[in-house]
Amino acid sequence: MQRLHSIEILPKSVVEKIAAGEVVERPAAVVKELIENSIDANASRLDITIEDAGFSLIKISDNGTGMPAHDLRRCMLHHATSKISAANDLFSIGTFGFRGEALGSIAAVSRMTVMSANDDTGAGLMLHNDGGTLGADSVPCSHRRGTTVIVRDLFFNVPARKKFMKSRRAEHLAIIRMLEQLVIPFSTTHFTLTMDGKRVFDLPQVDRCIDRIAAVTGTGFASTLIECRGEQESVDALIYVSSPSHTTLRPRFQNLYVNLRRINNDSVLYSVREAFSQFLGHDHRPAFFCFLNVDPARIDVNVHPTKQQIKFDDDRSIFSFVYATVKQGIGATMATARECADASVEPSPSPDTGYLADNSKDVGGVTPVISGAIPLPRHFAGTTVAEDSSGQTPFCDFASSSDDSAGISKSIQTILSFPDGKRVDKEVDLVQDNTVQLSGDVHEKMWDLIPCYQIHSMFVLAPIKNGILLIDQHAAHERILFEQAMDNSAEIRMTSQQLLFPIVLELSPAEKNIVESGNEHFRRFGFVIDDFGGQAISVSAIPAFIRDGMVESTIRDMVRYLLEGRNTDDFNAPHRRFAAAFACGAAIKAGQKLTQEEMNTLLNNLFAAKNPYICPHGRPTLVRMSIDEISRRFLR
Repeated sequence: MQRLHSIEILPKSVVEKIAAGEVVERPAAVVKELIENSIDANASRLDITIEDAGFSLIKISDNGTGMPAHDLRRCMLHHATSKISAANDLFSIGTFGFRGEALGSIAAVSRMTVMSANDDTGAGLMLHNDGGTLGADSVPCSHRRGTTVIVRDLFFNVPARKKFMKSRRAEHLAIIRMLEQLVIPFSTTHFTLTMDGKRVFDLPQVDRCIDRIAAVTGTGFASTLIECRGEQESVDALIYVSSPSHTTLRPRFQNLYVNLRRINNDSVLYSVREAFSQFLGHDHRPAFFCFLNVDPARIDVNVHPTKQQIKFDDDRSIFSFVYATVKQGIGATMATARECADASVEPSPSPDTGYLADNSKDVGGVTPVISGAIPLPRHFAGTTVAEDSSGQTPFCDFASSSDDSAGISKSIQTILSFPDGKRVDKEVDLVQDNTVQLSGDVHEKMWDLIPCYQIHSMFVLAPIKNGILLIDQHAAHERILFEQAMDNSAEIRMTSQQLLFPIVLELSPAEKNIVESGNEHFRRFGFVIDDFGGQAISVSAIPAFIRDGMVESTIRDMVRYLLEGRNTDDFNAPHRRFAAAFACGAAIKAGQKLTQEEMNTLLNNLFAAKNPYICPHGRPTLVRMSIDEISRRFLR
């Protein structure tokens, strides 16, 4: 055991670096702290400039109130703040900052310059801080009203901290995603973000919060949100939640704001999910933006170093309030949708008008207010899938009432190309060396149909000589596409088909940044994607095996995969990372029906792969059950 030394008082330089470790976790944390200072200064415009993922330069300029000379020097000292003055102020905090730690902690691990002016004369003051060493005195400079903070060489004097940072790509995305969350409640503030000389987003002032949500996430996504309002004593709620017809397994946006502060709270998150699950079950998770306006005396924000968590004085009351607001909001909207579906003899409403729910009832002390045109979920409307241009029903026709009642999404994509040649009935078998062989006198290239059965639109069951194979249709197709993408990334691009009319997609700033930075990889996979202005992109060509109807979901799934960073060390190389994203996004999804021919083509292509037994992420693509094992299950 290491011998303990006597207790010593740590020097100031060490104390500052320890404090910086709590506040300055990564470059995105620096940007967040500086922006919150600007918002506290009543800024109506913030210009953010980032270079080298924030390690070389972070620059925040605002048009706030600015600082006089004596405040400029004090602002870089530890525990110096204008937000509170007494201990009781901690229980009624109405600002974002209050500890007076941010600037001092950032300055301790960087080279910082602060310029500020508190009037409109154009004359300001500038002060430097080099790694915690404050400049001798402020010097005059030209500056409009407001403050500019420049942070250079972040972590230059703590190389151990810099060593444990994530890749530049990951830190770059972390800044964009943090800003996507931070800017939403401040609709009357103009934000611009420039990274490495390129304008990533420009968000002008708007009147409504939903308009800012649309600017960040895209108008298409925002138009599907259900607006719910609730009121009770000392708490108001405005919640935008995705409609049941627009859900994903991993929604990108699940944002909670308490008094405009972006925080994490498991109780509120769980309440929204529980309310949503009353309509579609627990397998579906909604995207939501929850804005709670709470009496500051009912919350404690001084419980986390970076203020990402808070405590409510009564978690149960908040849970019940949010749960009731969301449940009543979604229920009222869906009831209205059913009424519109049943009233088939009624004329259709104008496209620019929505269905408004009757909000005259007050249930449980919560008054919901629902607005917005809500698309009718397919499993309520009872619609069927139309035939394609060839006159054939697409393979994933979900017209049956049993599938509709389960709420399975419909698609018209033909996933696989079919092999040519004469149909020959045969079986395949997995021998002990894990290779695949055909039984019977059949030429090696004459793979054709064997009887296959799809189970729950997720798995394919195929009989083999001494048992059965159970294939995960998504994992199997993912393996096929991954190997094709890796081959093409090293040689030539995949075969693509030109679209008669380009498809325009509206993305969030982070999503568009992913597409633009990886455009060369998208081209190798068969996509032709161009900038369409704003946050939109234009898709003019797609891989040959993808139908038009699946373009948007494929690209969004690829982008979501890349944003979530679900790639292991095996995918650090960009071409492998994008190949894995392409395979995951373009592969057959659970819930998609396959024809007999498509199931056999899937098996044929899988067993032609170099490694057919696991998907790119290590999950098995198939499971074999022998006749002996099946017999044992039946006690034979």
